[in-house]
Amino acid sequence: MALYGVGLNVAVEKIVLDLKLHIAKSGGASLKNLQKIFEKADSNGNHLLSLKEFEKALAAFGFFPKIVDLQALLKYYDKNGDGNIDFEEFVAAVRYFFHKEKKFSSY
Repeated sequence: MALYGVGLNVAVEKIVLDLKLHIAKSGGASLKNLQKIFEKADSNGNHLLSLKEFEKALAAFGFFPKIVDLQALLKYYDKNGDGNIDFEEFVAAVRYFFHKEKKFSSY
């Protein structure tokens, strides 16, 4: 299991699995629902989720990670390295629950 450093070493694969299990328990996520969750969490309307906004989005699935785990998830899914989660990165975080791999475009 790979470790992911954000001040402390965190086993990110376990956190990702926990997130996916929470999403599955909540009934999965359609693209439309993901967009609603993303927009609701994006409190400043900049089409990006900060750490606090990402935490709010994950709470919609009943997932409440420790801060270090949340930081590890954000770093793991932040593919462009800007310190935020955009919609494509957010969908990538839960794409496991889509039947087909789809391409999504940003706002």
